[in-house]
Amino acid sequence: MHLIFETDLLTLSIAGLVIGLIFCFFGKKLLGFVILLFGFLIGYSLGAQVVCDALNQTISSSPWIPWVTGLVSAGLSVVAWKISMFFAGTVIGLFAVRGLLPGIPGVAHAGIALAIGILVQVYRTPVIAFITALAGGYVAGSSALDILDRAGFLRTIGMYTENTNSGFIIGIALTAIFAITGYFYQTKDLKD
Repeated sequence: MHLIFETDLLTLSIAGLVIGLIFCFFGKKLLGFVILLFGFLIGYSLGAQVVCDALNQTISSSPWIPWVTGLVSAGLSVVAWKISMFFAGTVIGLFAVRGLLPGIPGVAHAGIALAIGILVQVYRTPVIAFITALAGGYVAGSSALDILDRAGFLRTIGMYTENTNSGFIIGIALTAIFAITGYFYQTKDLKD
């Protein structure tokens, strides 16, 4: 029996849409949990292998090693996340300043880049809200576009327009709508 939709791929697109919208609207709150989770998983799997090799043990003989390395890695990932905002802002600021103001001395470039890094660290909540809204909006927009394509919507729209690539325009519009709405939703508490 042939169905209109390929259910496995459609399920993946629907899951991508739901996960993208969750991250788009709640990414600021979920990011810490996601970083903790991935830090724990990396420590539990890779860190345990490294520690067992260094101690000349096996994981089956020392089942506590993966749990300890997972917890240590989760703690280190949170510390690295807090510090990385400053470093990412500084590096991006340095590239932007060197590109926009190439005539000023390097010391001034470094000073302005450090100031940008400090601003990113201080205002990290709106920066995180923007990044998570944009990433979630992209995932949700591309998944919604795939669902629309499977439903035949893009072929139907393409028949009535002279633009042969209407999916690209609709995908950018969906991503922008999701990202802007998600950013404003996440930062609604900041506008006191």
